[in-house]
Amino acid sequence: MDRRFLAAFTDPAPVRMLGRLVYPFCLKHRVRLEAIESPLITGADVSVMDYYVAVLVCAEEPVGPPGIIDRLRLMRLSSSFIKFHRELRKFRDFVMVDHWPKYWDKQVKSESAAVGIPWPLGVVANLIASGVPEQRAWEMPECQAVWLNTALAARKGVDVNLLSTEEEDFMEEMRLASPPEVKTNEPHAGVSDQGQV
Repeated sequence: MDRRFLAAFTDPAPVRMLGRLVYPFCLKHRVRLEAIESPLITGADVSVMDYYVAVLVCAEEPVGPPGIIDRLRLMRLSSSFIKFHRELRKFRDFVMVDHWPKYWDKQVKSESAAVGIPWPLGVVANLIASGVPEQRAWEMPECQAVWLNTALAARKGVDVNLLSTEEEDFMEEMRLASPPEVKTNEPHAGVSDQGQV
C-alpha cells in the first residue's frame, strides 16, 4: 500500500514549535497563511518573525507582538542559522506535503480549477458535498483532505492516475540498474570525419 497514504492517515504526533502545541496543519491554516502571504507558503525567504507568525496561526493564537519569552526564543533562533534551519525543516515536516498523493500527470485539473475557485475551497466544497461536516473539512489534516478529495474525484469519474510509492521505488531501482550513458569525443565506427555516415 502507498506509504504516502499510510503516513497521511496515521494521526500525527503532537508537535511543539516555539514552546507551543500546534494543531495539525489543515486547509484553514493554509488559507490564513496565504492571506498574509506567509513566505512559509509562498516559498520566499523566511525571517524569524515570519516563522513566529506562522506558528501562532497554527497554534490558533492571536497574532501579536512577541512577549519576553518569545523574544528570547526568537533571539536564540536568529543567532543560530543551524537552529533556525532545523525549525524550518520541522515546520515543513509538520505541513506534511510529502504525504500528499503523487500524480503521474504534471497537473491534475479539477472541476473547481476550471471555474476559478481557489483549490483549498474546491477541496472543502467537495468534502462538504460528500457529507463531511464543514468544520471537519477545514480542520482535518491537509494531507488527509487532499487524499480524500482525490478519492472522491475518482469516485465521480475523474481520471486520476496516482504514482504509488512502490512504482516510484521500482523506477528508482531501474534507474540505478541501467548502465550510465558514456559519451566520448572519439568518432564512432562508420562515421566519417565530416560526421556523416
